[in-house]
Amino acid sequence: MNKRDTTSAAVGSASLSTVNITVGTAGHIDHGKTQLVKLLTGCDTDRLPEEKARGMTIDLGFATAALPNDRRVGIVDVPGHERFIHNMVAGVTGIDVVLLVVAADDGVMPQTVEHFHIVRILGVRKGMVAITKVDLVGPERVKEVESEVRNLAAGSFLAGCPVVGVSSKTGQGFDAFYDTFVATVDETPERDPGGPFRLYVERSFVLQGRGVIVSGVPRSGTVRLGDSLDLLPGRAAKRVRGIQVYGVDAGEGHAGECVALNMAGLAPDEVTRGCVLTAPGFFHERALLNAKLAILPGEEEAIKPRMAVRFHIGTSDVPGYLVLHSQSPPRVDGEAYVQLQLKRPVVAAPGDPFIVRRLSPERTLGGGRILAPAQRRIRRSKAEWVAACREQESAFQAPDSAIAYVLAHADAPMKLSDLSRAALVTEAAARTALEALLDAGGGVHLGADSYVHVRHFQETRAQLLAALGRLHEEQPLSTGFAKKDIVHGLGADKLLLQRAFDVLQETGEVGSGRAGFFLPSRVPRLSPEKAALAAKIAERYRETAFAAPRLAEVPEQVGAPAALVEPLVRHLVQTGELVEIDPKVILHKDRVGECREKLVAYLEAHGTIDAGAFRDLIGTTRKYAIPLLEYWDRQGLTRREGDLRSLKGGARMGR
Repeated sequence: MNKRDTTSAAVGSASLSTVNITVGTAGHIDHGKTQLVKLLTGCDTDRLPEEKARGMTIDLGFATAALPNDRRVGIVDVPGHERFIHNMVAGVTGIDVVLLVVAADDGVMPQTVEHFHIVRILGVRKGMVAITKVDLVGPERVKEVESEVRNLAAGSFLAGCPVVGVSSKTGQGFDAFYDTFVATVDETPERDPGGPFRLYVERSFVLQGRGVIVSGVPRSGTVRLGDSLDLLPGRAAKRVRGIQVYGVDAGEGHAGECVALNMAGLAPDEVTRGCVLTAPGFFHERALLNAKLAILPGEEEAIKPRMAVRFHIGTSDVPGYLVLHSQSPPRVDGEAYVQLQLKRPVVAAPGDPFIVRRLSPERTLGGGRILAPAQRRIRRSKAEWVAACREQESAFQAPDSAIAYVLAHADAPMKLSDLSRAALVTEAAARTALEALLDAGGGVHLGADSYVHVRHFQETRAQLLAALGRLHEEQPLSTGFAKKDIVHGLGADKLLLQRAFDVLQETGEVGSGRAGFFLPSRVPRLSPEKAALAAKIAERYRETAFAAPRLAEVPEQVGAPAALVEPLVRHLVQTGELVEIDPKVILHKDRVGECREKLVAYLEAHGTIDAGAFRDLIGTTRKYAIPLLEYWDRQGLTRREGDLRSLKGGARMGR
């Protein structure tokens, strides 16, 4: 059995292990892509009656190639005709290796060039070239075509790649082609199955007795039997009740494999090519996207600052506008930050490759990578927008930088689960990245699974210090302020404020006392004149005992203006020299202590006391007696039962 027989005989075996890589064909129409795939796999990927009748690939085809050591790899066969370029783009957006096919009789043709540039822009980094139909020409012509291919690939990822001749009709050169194919696959790093699951639907169909089947090559992540997935557009949760990988039943499917999913509760008209199945809550539809665009050679001169295009991402394509941030188009083979303003939202994530095509004449303009969804339309010549694009481009290269970026741009503290979704990484990866960020001092744990970027934390600290400073300016004799007065108008998260308060106290930047929080550097120090007036006020309250003046009466009694007296009274209350019994009654601390002693002694002797007896006990009037009794209730000294008070909780004279 030769290699041709070996490859086709083992393809359907369930014992083959999967290589998490997808190979995609590319090339001009009628250059033999489908025939070559059939030679390699034994599978005819032209499944539509129209394809059979016309002898031309119209839609995507899928096959599996057997590799040595009981392995298999998936192949996506794409159409070569320019009218079906949208199908071609849908097929190659998920590939890792390109098999560029060039016919020996035709050589490099227009779709050869366009397909080459499309896979280059989409970020494919490994490939080989097959020169087909070598049975129709002589060796010199094969060399000429190889030279054309080398010139096309110069300076690209295909520069220096293997170029082999093969005939799908006679089998000439197949062994060398197969060995090169296997070596190219083996040299390609397998797709990392990490990240949240996402599959752009390439096909959907109804299988009798099973229901709706959707298939495609997952862009990221792993799907398992029983998983619930979001179906976008919309957000209908659907359960996975069956999985096949390369046509074989499996318990799970991974990024880079050809996966077919049997979805429970899915109607045939709910899903079409362009829909996306994703891990719940990770991905969203957006109509505004910031991106980095590379223009194909020869296309840059006619680009307008705002031009209508066809936007291709995953397996979907929508109309929209390509907007430059300046009036100048990108230079030849250059790159530029752009915004894509689409007429219909799509599912796109940072790092996703895309293609944009002209509407008239229809041809590929360029493509690149998504940076991030945009919140608003750009205005050209905005330097800050370009800076933001650069930051986004750098941020989503790895989980660590993505977590730091998301946390830095969050409007409020975030939980780990929300961080992982916003950064599009698994919770395990988010936890590892977050721990590294915290260890490096780039983030702060607020408690209760809540985290904030250190920049926001420092901003909150600065806001608290500024608010305290303003209060000190407004009330220079105050020795402290209530937290509610400090945070009024700041609008920060409660956990963030509390943690910031704690740290400010730990570092000594903020002090706390009986009057509240204060800046140690702003503790009031009375001038000799104010100190003398304060002493006079305190003495007046001590002298008047339980018939102390109201605040409005004090200025006349001490012979000083209210503007001086009232702040000093508040100062004496905060320092404890005076005690505010209620908003209208202020007493000297000595008199309050005297009242307590008399009340405790009376209650220990008699058990209870009413308002009249208390009034007589301290020699005052009801105007002072009632507020004082209520004060002792609030202080926890007494308990009220009807008109009587008794000692509460074992209060004693010495307490």
